[in-house]
Amino acid sequence: MKNLFLIVFSFLLFFLSCSKSDPCESISCLNGGECADGKCLCPNGFEGTLCDKESLPKAVIVTAIKVTKLPANKTDGTKWDADGTNPDLYPALYTLKADNTADQVLWTSDVIKINAQTNQQHDFTLILPKLFMNNYDKTLGLFLLEKDDSSSENMGGIAFQLKEVVKGKPATITLDCATCKVAYELKVTYE
Repeated sequence: MKNLFLIVFSFLLFFLSCSKSDPCESISCLNGGECADGKCLCPNGFEGTLCDKESLPKAVIVTAIKVTKLPANKTDGTKWDADGTNPDLYPALYTLKADNTADQVLWTSDVIKINAQTNQQHDFTLILPKLFMNNYDKTLGLFLLEKDDSSSENMGGIAFQLKEVVKGKPATITLDCATCKVAYELKVTYE
């Protein structure tokens, strides 16, 4: 009887020590990730232990800018141009300080819309110089400027976090708010 107990115990010990559990058994990879050796292998565009975080693109390339909203006059009610004509528009991208004032200029359009009508949208389809955005750690501000001879005036701007507006990698990024003086649609591609 003692020998039988010892044989059964040895058999169970041998059987249990030989069976290995699947290291992927309790792991559920997300977003199309597949488990191998207990770790998720994530598809392009996702990262994290369970492929649960969307990867940020290396760069966001702006291929066109549409100005969808702009103020007709200055805050004092006067026209933008000193000669009473419509504004001469161009967009510019800045990093912003903590108080949302402009800090460092990242990009300024070389294309200017002369005497732009204020009651319609304006397309900047020729982006010169090229506009690449990859500043994920800073707040950015896209400003609409009015050009007069040797100076420029700020018509308004909108602040945004690049990492927030690229979620889902949309082909068009809309920058707008109910109280904003200006608004934009950015056509983009991703690297």
